[in-house]
Amino acid sequence: MDVQCDRRLLTKERTGANSETMRRSGRHLMALSRRALERDGALWLTIEGTSMQPFLRRGDRVLVRPCSTAALVCGDLALVAEGDGFCLHRVLVSSEKNGRSRLRTKGDWCGRWDRPVEAGSVVGRGVMVERGARRLNLDSWIGRCLGIVWACGSVLTGWGLWVKWRLQA
Repeated sequence: MDVQCDRRLLTKERTGANSETMRRSGRHLMALSRRALERDGALWLTIEGTSMQPFLRRGDRVLVRPCSTAALVCGDLALVAEGDGFCLHRVLVSSEKNGRSRLRTKGDWCGRWDRPVEAGSVVGRGVMVERGARRLNLDSWIGRCLGIVWACGSVLTGWGLWVKWRLQA
């Protein structure tokens, strides 16, 4: 059974809540999402941000399955627990240092890499993307190839944005 998770239900406008209530609601939603992922082995998440554009757009849905940090490779979509929420970014580097696995991730449209991700923060891996009636299996050969191509493009985009910002300064 797949579980639906839509963080838009916890927006301040919908609940009329203060920031502390929002933080508690976010932590509660994260705990429920983790339990559902452990119990059912799958979790559908709705994309809200723009950091993964154009590969992922607002409203797209991503199927996440549990995964260890060591199993993630370049091009995969890693779901990482961050503060009171989740972040779904692309894995660019997977390494092991002093017996501990670490990842470097980045949003496809972000100029900077994320901070190193420790093993305990990884919640799962995106295995399918749904946009409208279309689905892309990220575990298929075409999905794997697209992931690697987007990872390379993400690095180039970061460099391009950095150069643009430096020239404007």
